[in-house]
Formats: sequence, structure tokens, C-alpha cells
Amino acid sequence: MKAGPDRSAARKAHHYRITVRGDLTQRFVEPLEEVFVESTGGKSVLGCEVADPAKLQAILEWLYARGIEIVSVVPDDGPDGVDG
Repeated sequence: MKAGPDRSAARKAHHYRITVRGDLTQRFVEPLEEVFVESTGGKSVLGCEVADPAKLQAILEWLYARGIEIVSVVPDDGPDGVDG
């Protein structure tokens, strides 16, 4: 069987902004690795870079399992928006 190209190397990571209700700290999201948080006025915005939908889903499930209310999930790939 001939090996094909390494698909994981070809994937482009996408940036997302996840807004949640409540003031989270960076320490709280440490288990998520490479997720950064900014809290202001009862909401927190988590910034993350993911290479595939499964990673994004895992982050959302982790938050949900801890009772964190997710307000929005927005692609944030720069001024031009999402590639596509």
C-alpha cells in the first residue's frame, strides 16, 4: 500500500473566539492548552487555534461539562474572515 501525503501537515489552523458567560481565569483554562482568556464585565472571551473541528468540539465539550454557558463561537482568521 502506497503512503499518501501527510494530510495533517497540509491542514491550516483556524482561530476562534469563544465567548462565555462569567469571568474565567487563565488558570481555569490551563488544561485546554493554547487557549487564552480575556475577561471583562461578566463575560470571557477565549481565543484558540485549532487544526480540525474535533479539537474545537473537544474545547466546547470541556466547557459545557464544567457548566460554562457558551454565548458564541466565532471564526477569527484575520481581517478577511474565514478562508474558503
